[in-house]
Amino acid sequence: MDKNLLNKAIGETNAKILHELETDARLPVSEISKRVGLSGPAVSERIKKMEDEGIITGYTTELDPDKVGLAVNAFITLKSSLTHAGVIKKIEEIPDILECYSITGNHCIIMKVATYSTKRLETIIGQLQQFGETNTSIILSATFNKRGIF
Repeated sequence: MDKNLLNKAIGETNAKILHELETDARLPVSEISKRVGLSGPAVSERIKKMEDEGIITGYTTELDPDKVGLAVNAFITLKSSLTHAGVIKKIEEIPDILECYSITGNHCIIMKVATYSTKRLETIIGQLQQFGETNTSIILSATFNKRGIF
């Protein structure tokens, strides 16, 4: 990822602010302002503008699936000849599916699943096989945590 290109797209100062927020979204504006060399009101104004422009789309809490009883995590790809919208509607009904993306290649959809047992995972796979061919990979561990853009 070319950081210089990203910095040019939104400005170096905004890029610094976004880096701080991606690192810790709970960081107080006063601390961000110290780190980027602007006043607190200037940082607040920039953050608000980036929210209004849709650059910042939200703030989230990351949970450890194992610690909340979801020890079985997997990626499932789906190849379906059914309508994409119809399949997505059915996928949305399965709460264990945390993320879902339309992709290129042999399969049309990839999903991230977190569930409590391999038996439940088997049930989810069975539900998805009603729509087409699946391929499942159980996640053993994360090589690195989600990285930010900035």
